[in-house]
Amino acid sequence: MTSIRSFLIACAFASLAPMIDATPADAQAAACRPWCRDRSDGARNCGFVSYEQCMQTAYGADICMPNGACPPPGRPPLRGSR
Repeated sequence: MTSIRSFLIACAFASLAPMIDATPADAQAAACRPWCRDRSDGARNCGFVSYEQCMQTAYGADICMPNGACPPPGRPPLRGSR
């Protein structure tokens, strides 16, 4: 009887798993962050939505550059060739 109860509880949790989404809504809306901070030590952080936001975290020899992986604003992403 205990194994059946455990099995039913496991099935209930498994059925709820697809409904749980741990990603914040802001992260879902912004699939590509258009600005990157290149650090003087060679590290790169491409998690900025504006140039101003990037510059607020930059210091020393850090620079903010456009993220080359994002499509330009106002243009849809390019589709693969047919």
